[in-house]
Parts: sequence; structure tokens; C-alpha cells
Amino acid sequence: MEPEIKKITTNYDGIAKSLLDSMKDESLVAFINSSFSKDFKKDAKVVRLATETYDEELKQKRCDYFIRIENDLFLIEIQSNGDSEMAMRIFDYGIRGAKIHGSVKNDEIIDLKLPEPVVFFLRKRNNPKEKLSVRISGPHENDSFTYEARVIYLDDYSFKDMIDRSMFPMIPFYMMRYEKKLFDQHTVKDETAILTDLRKCSEQLKEAYRNNRIGREIYKYIRDWLVSVFRTIVRKAEEKRTFIDLEEAEEIMQMIMDEPIEGYDIFQTIRESKMEGRMEGRIEGKIEAQTEVALNMLKNNIPDDLILNCSGISTETLEKLKKQITEK
Repeated sequence: MEPEIKKITTNYDGIAKSLLDSMKDESLVAFINSSFSKDFKKDAKVVRLATETYDEELKQKRCDYFIRIENDLFLIEIQSNGDSEMAMRIFDYGIRGAKIHGSVKNDEIIDLKLPEPVVFFLRKRNNPKEKLSVRISGPHENDSFTYEARVIYLDDYSFKDMIDRSMFPMIPFYMMRYEKKLFDQHTVKDETAILTDLRKCSEQLKEAYRNNRIGREIYKYIRDWLVSVFRTIVRKAEEKRTFIDLEEAEEIMQMIMDEPIEGYDIFQTIRESKMEGRMEGRIEGKIEAQTEVALNMLKNNIPDDLILNCSGISTETLEKLKKQITEK
């Protein structure tokens, strides 16, 4: 008899949205430019918008992310798998978002500007599509238009490609491309190659941090979630009885998670500071950054243990932040 497979869920939307919320505007502009083939200047005006909309019965509808760069409105959607209703859902999200963020009313007409959408698929299945389209026809001749969403499959990009294209919110899901191989029968050599790639990814991400592509809080968040998502995959493979060398995998994952982060040791920062004012400023800046990361994760329903691990805040601080959100 086959073992019962427990359903292990991970809030992928929350992971990506926390990163989008925490990224500097300049980095977010670079991400939009690469995702939508735009050429906004790095100092372009960025406005992060509400993602919750409501239907006629006041039931909450949530898409992943609305953002405005200068005067252009964008919709970012993240999906694990595709389905036949995805195009209609994107159109529905676009209409609801436009009513809140892109409508202009006057006495004669309501001007509704739909957001430009992109859908990131974390897995690539059979018969992949290059775009999702809905054709809307009006009652009159030539009274129609097509609403199209660009489709991006993470499997089509190497880890280096994702860094080069500033796809940092998607990097935690890179290892999902190995799900099928690990869930099917495979060899120790296959597992060794996959774990080697994980270590290589960790080194490339560290290099991006060293080159100031991302800050240390974002670096730590991405690194820890890259490992955590892969650990979820390994656990599923273990329950399917297809994973071979669990001990080796855990050793490598823990090694990556435990690796010291350059510039992250607050006591080293204190020792190196020559002026008390600079020292206090660095401490306050670190605490503010940690708190911001934790708040974004709380708002996206990330489990407490992962918030503590990724943000570096104390349990006491976490409880205070929870109370702060509740009181609002």
C-alpha cells in the first residue's frame, strides 16, 4: 500500500509579496523593467498599491500585486500551476484593480485604465502558453479589444539570469524546477547534482549582495526562503519515499542557513565604528530594517518561526508587532 502523502503548503504569494514590499524603489523599477520590457529610469516614481478588491457581495478578492510606476499601472500575479480559468481571473483582477487604481470620472464618461499584467508560473507543465488572452466584444461593429497577460515561466531562466534581470522576488522558488525529478525515481548522482546547484545558487546570491545588488536583510530573506522552499520539496519527496540521502541534503541546507552574513554581525559593526553617532545610527538602521521585514511577513501570514528566522527579531518584538497590527 502506498503511504499517505500529507499536504505540505507554503504561502508562495506571501513570500513574493513580502519581497516586493521590502525592495528599494530602484530595485523594484529594475524588476518591472525586466518583467514588462520597459525602460523606466531608476529614479522613477513608485507607488505600491492595495491588492485587495471586493465583488458585488463584498467578498474580498485578492490578487498578488498592483504597482504604479510613473503613470503606468501594473499587475503582478504569481501562480504555482496554470489552469483553464487563469485568463479570465487575470481579466477579473484587472477590471477590479482598474476600478480602484485606474479610473477617472467626469460628468459624461468613466475612463477606466486596465493594468498591464504579467503572470509568473513557478512550475512549467505541458503545453505552456506565451500569453493569456481574453477578447472582449461590444454590441457594435469593431467594438472589441483583447486583454493580454504576458506569461513568464521560472524554469526558462537560470539562477544567474534571474539575478541579472533583477527577478529577486522570484528567486526563492528557483529550486521548484527539481520537484518532478525528486518525486520520481532517481539516483544519488541526480541528488548530488541538484544539491550542487543549490550551493552554487547560494554563492551567486551572496555575490549579488557583495555587489550591492540587494541589501543584507533582503539577501538573508531570499537565501533562507530559497532553502526553506527546497526543504519543503525534500520533505514531500521523503514522504513519497523517493529521496535517497536525506542526511546529506539536510547538512547542506543547514550549512547555507547557518553561514555568517558579511556585515550582518551587529557586534562587529559596533567594534569597527569609530564614532558613537555612526555606531548608534547603524544599530538603529539594522533594527528598523529587521522590523520592516517582519511587518511585511506578518501582513502576508508567514508563520512565526520563519519570521523570527528570516528577520532576526526577538520573540518579544514579534509579539509587539502583532499587537501593533491588531490595534490598527
